[in-house]
Formats: sequence, structure tokens, C-alpha cells
Amino acid sequence: MKVEVVTFDADPDRGGFGARVHSLVLMFSQFADVRVVETDPVPSPKVPGVEYEHLPLREPPLSRLRRVRTYYRTRFPKRRPTDRPDIVVVESLDLLGLHQYGETVPLVIDEHNVYWELLPYEMVNSPFFMSRLGRNGAIRRWLVPRLLARAKGFEIAALRRASRIIVTSGPDRDTVLAELPELRDRVHILPSCVDLGRFPGPSPSEESNDVVFIGTYNYVPNREAALFVSRDLAPKVPEARFVLVGRDPPPEALGGPNVVANGYAPALGPVLQRAAICIAPLFRGSGTRLKVLTYLAAGKAVVATRKACEGLDVRDGVHALLRDDPVEFAGAIRDLLADPGRRRELGAAGRTLVESRYDWRAYVRSLEDMSHSILSGEPVRGG
Repeated sequence: MKVEVVTFDADPDRGGFGARVHSLVLMFSQFADVRVVETDPVPSPKVPGVEYEHLPLREPPLSRLRRVRTYYRTRFPKRRPTDRPDIVVVESLDLLGLHQYGETVPLVIDEHNVYWELLPYEMVNSPFFMSRLGRNGAIRRWLVPRLLARAKGFEIAALRRASRIIVTSGPDRDTVLAELPELRDRVHILPSCVDLGRFPGPSPSEESNDVVFIGTYNYVPNREAALFVSRDLAPKVPEARFVLVGRDPPPEALGGPNVVANGYAPALGPVLQRAAICIAPLFRGSGTRLKVLTYLAAGKAVVATRKACEGLDVRDGVHALLRDDPVEFAGAIRDLLADPGRRRELGAAGRTLVESRYDWRAYVRSLEDMSHSILSGEPVRGG
């Protein structure tokens, strides 16, 4: 079996997107020949035995203008001839046009999020709406609802075209099927996973008072979380050093006496090893939050909102502390900083959860069964 994965990148340290793709490639590599087509790669860990192809994309002005009709890119350069795969997995709706093998090669769409739920607040963060023209209030009021409707139409058409749709959780599957019940036999749940082998576990001797949040800050929920850290948490827990890890945190979240930005970390191991606590104060979004799984895999005590753990089998008080109220969130951090034993207890339970439920090795068989069902024309068994 030959599988082609089309993605922006597959870097497990670049963010949740790359981490999910990296785990998916690891799974496929156990039973198939895999080619990863990356349009925006960075130096990153590669899966042994997997072929990686760099396919740089430049979008001319006319193509960008056409996005007004769909939001997503629809014009792509012709790809050079290559071996035809048996299955193509597309990791972003914005790369759908790179499946250029025709209807005889089945398409799998990996829905990292249900995007028609994400875009109502994420769309205004796109390049056009960040421009001077796009920030105009009248233009936004007229264009945004129309573009949202067109983007949803594009996504629905893509899902109907796909042989399989992979979603990250039961709630996301329910959302898709509420809109498209006829796709019941094509929607497959594959939880986001991590490679537990990349995280050796906690090292108490290197712990500090660091409270770490990892995020890609061009993603609106992460930007909001950074502001929450600065405005709601840092003043209430002055004994902590809040560390924002990732590129381009919002400037307004910085400047406090106990909030620092570490920038992009090419490897998360050292950052996590030093952390006393990891946090995920997210209040919006869909999909599953790989940052939470990364924290748990590293054996760290975690404080998170319930939204951040949506779709994960994380139990409050067992694997993490789940707090939605700002005062309670800050109180949980303060209590854990004062109790190293409780931190170790939560960290050990969280790592055990990842080992049993969210390490990529646990889902190889499920993905293999799905792949064979595509090629045989059988429906999904049990979602």
C-alpha cells in the first residue's frame, strides 16, 4: 500500500498541527510505503523509511483574489508526474488541490478542526483582514458573513467528496454528522496522539517555579490564552514565572514582572523538563489540544480549562486540574507550586493516560483497518 500525505509541515515541535501529522505518518509507516509532501517544511525529526518531498507553493495575486469566493485556495500549479499512491491524505482544506490523481485515488481529509465552527472568530486573523483595507468595519460587516457561508460550503463539498474523513474526537464527529448525516459510514475518529518515546518523563531536580504555556500565537484561542495569562493569572500568582513558548506572542501580553516570552523552541524537551506546571487556559476552538497531551506525556502537572481537554479522557483531580474560573485557575497553580508531591502524582497519572490512550502506537491497527476498508470499498466499522 502506498500512502501520500499532503501537509504544510510535519514538525512535532512546531505546534499541534505538525505534531498530529507526525504521529499520523508514524502510524502509516508501520504498514504502508509513505510519501510526505510538505509545502512549508522546517528542519524537524523525520520518520525513518518515509520519503519527504518539498513542494513550495507561491500564491499569485489572482489566486488570492479568488479566495473571496471560497476562502480556501482553489488554484494550484500542476505537479510533476510521480508514482501514483493508493490513498492521498490531505491535512488542510487549503491544500486540497494538490490531490491531482483524479477520482481513482481515494481522498482522505484529516479534519484537525471542524473549520466552520472555528472560522467565525479565526477568519478575521487571516492576512486580508489584518490589512488596512480588511480592518475597515464596514467591509468586515459585509464580507465576513458571506465569506463564512462560502467557506462552509467549500468544506462541506470537500467532505462529501472524500472517501473518509478523519476527526479527532466524538464531539467533532457529532458536529459533522449533524450537518451531513449521510456521511456516517465515512467519518472515522482518530484521536490526536503523541510519540511518548520523545518525552523521557519528569526530572524533578530541574524543576523551577516556571508555569509554561505553549502555543502558536497566530491562532486566536492561543492569543486569547496569552492575554488571560498576563491579565488574570500572573497578578494573582506573583511567585510564579509564566513562560509563553512560541512565535509572536501578543505584545500586550508581555511586560509584566513575571511574564516572559521564550520564542519558538526547536525542541520542547528542555522547556518542559524545567517547568513546574504546564497550563492550557483555552476557552474556544475545536479538535483536540495536542499541547495538553504533550504536557501529560512529559509527566507534568497540568492546569487547564475544560474546553482545552474536550475530547480527551482527562479526569479532573486525577490526570489534571480542570478550572474555568480565573480565580480558581490561579488558585490551582498556587496550590501546585506549594506541593511538589501533588505535582508528581498528577504528572505520573497523566503520563500513564497518554501511554494507554494517546501514544500513536495505540492506533496503528485502527488506521490500518480504515485504510484497507477504503481500498476494499467497505464502510467504517464502529466509527
